[in-house]
Amino acid sequence: MILSSIALLLLSGCAHVISKEVRREVTKDLTVAQVLKDPDVYKGRGVLWGGVIIESQNLREGTQIVVLEKKLGWRGRPKESDQSRGRFIVLHPGYLETAIYRKDREITVAGEIIGRKVMPIDQMDYTYPILTPRQIHLWEEEREVAYPYYGPDPWWWHYPYWRYPYRYPYRHWYW
Repeated sequence: MILSSIALLLLSGCAHVISKEVRREVTKDLTVAQVLKDPDVYKGRGVLWGGVIIESQNLREGTQIVVLEKKLGWRGRPKESDQSRGRFIVLHPGYLETAIYRKDREITVAGEIIGRKVMPIDQMDYTYPILTPRQIHLWEEEREVAYPYYGPDPWWWHYPYWRYPYRYPYRHWYW
């Protein structure tokens, strides 16, 4: 009984970020590269895509988020890689704070393809598939934690707090 409760608790913490109901409605094998060839053919199809936000802006029709697509991991988080199958636009019908949905944040979106939009990238025109989202998950930023490094010290055995570098403010208190 206790083991099954612990297992259930652990598994619920590792669940996919998009609900099962929404994931049932998406076409699993439909990639951005396939849709880029002719977005109008795939209108109305549900997809589950993710990636890194390139830019976001609030328009009259809602918030537009341009995303550089990345493959998703088993929980739905975009994988860290230098490969992408293209870009897409998420057009949220309401207001989203662009200071939060900003450049370089990771995002996972389950939504419906509603069309395409041609916008310039540098000096070329690029056709973006447009999604209207059913669910959006903005991933928490991973913060790097810096730990102090004192380097090799031949006198480490003299230092009584060598295992706890934050407990004593001075590295060599005996000097």
